[in-house]
Amino acid sequence: MDRRRLRLILIPGIIIGLTCILFLSALLIGYGRDQKEKREEYLKAVSSADAEGVREDDRQENNEPEASSASSDIAVSMIEGIYDDTEGDTGSGSRNEEAAVSEEMLQYVLLLTSSESDLMIRMVGSDGRDAAGIPWKADITAPSGEGYETTDDDRDGLIYIDSLGSGEYTVEVSDPEGFHTSSKINIKPDIRYLPSAGIRSIVMQESQINAAVEDTALLSEEKTEEEEAGEPPSLPELFAGTMGIDVSKYNKEIDWNRVKASGIEFAIIRAGYRGSTSGVLVEDPYFKANLAGAKAAGMKIGVYFFTQAITEEEAREEAGAVATLVSAEDLSLPVFLDVESSGNANGGRADPLDRDSRTVIVKAFLDEARRLGYNAGVYANKTWMTNRLNMEAFEGYTKWLAQYRAEGPTYEGPYSIWQYTSGGAVDGITGRVDMNLITDPSLGL
Repeated sequence: MDRRRLRLILIPGIIIGLTCILFLSALLIGYGRDQKEKREEYLKAVSSADAEGVREDDRQENNEPEASSASSDIAVSMIEGIYDDTEGDTGSGSRNEEAAVSEEMLQYVLLLTSSESDLMIRMVGSDGRDAAGIPWKADITAPSGEGYETTDDDRDGLIYIDSLGSGEYTVEVSDPEGFHTSSKINIKPDIRYLPSAGIRSIVMQESQINAAVEDTALLSEEKTEEEEAGEPPSLPELFAGTMGIDVSKYNKEIDWNRVKASGIEFAIIRAGYRGSTSGVLVEDPYFKANLAGAKAAGMKIGVYFFTQAITEEEAREEAGAVATLVSAEDLSLPVFLDVESSGNANGGRADPLDRDSRTVIVKAFLDEARRLGYNAGVYANKTWMTNRLNMEAFEGYTKWLAQYRAEGPTYEGPYSIWQYTSGGAVDGITGRVDMNLITDPSLGL
């Protein structure tokens, strides 16, 4: 090839190459300037949110409680809903979408749960959704004082750790932009579930199942039969005790500050249920939001789980499922097993159980919950407590009675909590809500 022809080939190639380099340089300069502006905007917002006067004004304006201290069971902190994902990348990949700028303060809550020898670290927003898209870092201090760090590599707001020793652990969660919150939890020894299964595979989400078929407790025949006589009663003045409610996904979004201000002192929140048809374990889709909201509002909290267990092992599994969803340190009231008809038109899997078999299964749940470190109790209506359970077998456990009578319960056995109507009206909740009265001072409320 002669020099003339070589020159004709090389010169256009050089020109094209230089043009590409200049174009890429311009893009990089523009991208860097854009990221710098976002970074400055974030730092300005966080500085504003951190100012004590601003925080105090927000609390007074919104009537929100003080954030809990580092030693509290659920730590509540406030940050601006802005996050620059280009900082603090862990190397596991970056988000495909930029975080939207929120016009109001977002409340993040740290939830710690443990079954046995394991730990779930969960960051959720005030809406109950997992705080995904942020590279959370968790610094964990063991009872021995030894500390180590772990990160939310997949940025889903969840960090799971197994094979831990027993004792009290301190967990401090932060992000690269300076947000920080902490809490403590007691880890129990002797893990029962295989590490290959783990907490995250025990309890399913409603999006994974046919909830219309599996979650039929709302249609319970016992509740509807007891209300057929007329309107649900209001609480007579002659009954003294501590007023509370119980809630589930059917109550939708709840303004817990308004509930607390209305005079309600405790809430028993549905953690989940076993499916009436398939028997799968399912988390109530509003549980995280209700737990975080009630805790932040200063409510006393208990939880319940709707059972469809047909063996003792399944009952123990249900107790373990509750332990994956809420820490015993978060509760002022027991974990209750909701024992009633499935409400399924075709019959639920546990409906055919006879009285003795059902009693043994319920007792297995209560014993396992106690072994895991929880106070435990059983919920049922008068019909079931009288005819379908041997209540004498549950001595030492809390009884939660459902009987809707304005004149008061006719059940002759012992009980500590009376659910007296499903038609209550409470500020902060849209529609009807179950109302309860604690009549037993030994519960400490």
